[in-house]
Amino acid sequence: MKLELSLHASKLKNVAGAFKGTSDPFAVVTQIATTRGSKPNILGKTEVFKNNLSPQWAKVFEIDYELGTPVKVAVGVYDEVRKSENKSMGTAVFDIGELLGARGNTRAKKLKTGGTLFATVRKSKGSGLLRLNLKGTKLKNVEGWVGKSDPFYELYRKADTAGGLTWDNVFRSEVEKNNLNPNWKPATVELSQLCGGDLDAPIKVAVFDCKWGIQRFLHVWSLNLPCDG
Repeated sequence: MKLELSLHASKLKNVAGAFKGTSDPFAVVTQIATTRGSKPNILGKTEVFKNNLSPQWAKVFEIDYELGTPVKVAVGVYDEVRKSENKSMGTAVFDIGELLGARGNTRAKKLKTGGTLFATVRKSKGSGLLRLNLKGTKLKNVEGWVGKSDPFYELYRKADTAGGLTWDNVFRSEVEKNNLNPNWKPATVELSQLCGGDLDAPIKVAVFDCKWGIQRFLHVWSLNLPCDG
């Protein structure tokens, strides 16, 4: 079966150094070799979350899983450093079978360097793509007289996690700099990731202003998919 793995972290240690602001974390996911002759497989990395020690990464990783076959992933969290070597912020290993058996398919691991890393796995359901063209008109300017908002939007699916029902971030758009009437690039999102194949499931859209990595809320609304199966 195909599974989808998503990650978020809380209260990571700031490793940026004195007078260098706040770390810009991203995560690298590697499937560990668990059988003789197999090799580690790098599944990819998340987007970088600027100036944020509690990142909610939108990247979703696909994993092939067979019941009874051990599958483990190592997650390394790093601070992106321009023109130098990225700094480690901690590592953790998750057993996919244990994730499937956990409440809400979610487990948390304390990092030795500080903070907590959360992993959630769910079965991939449904197929097809959502192609989305989104634009805004006369958005609120939250930057005052010094400039204009830098808006981006996020898509969320409703998820049953260990903490109960919540909204899980599955997509993040690019930032439109100094633009209160943004016309974001067309987006393509897997329906399995967005709604688990349930076209009647509600989707939440939230718009934020991004300045120096700090997100400020602009608007939010819910919708249902305007498409057929």
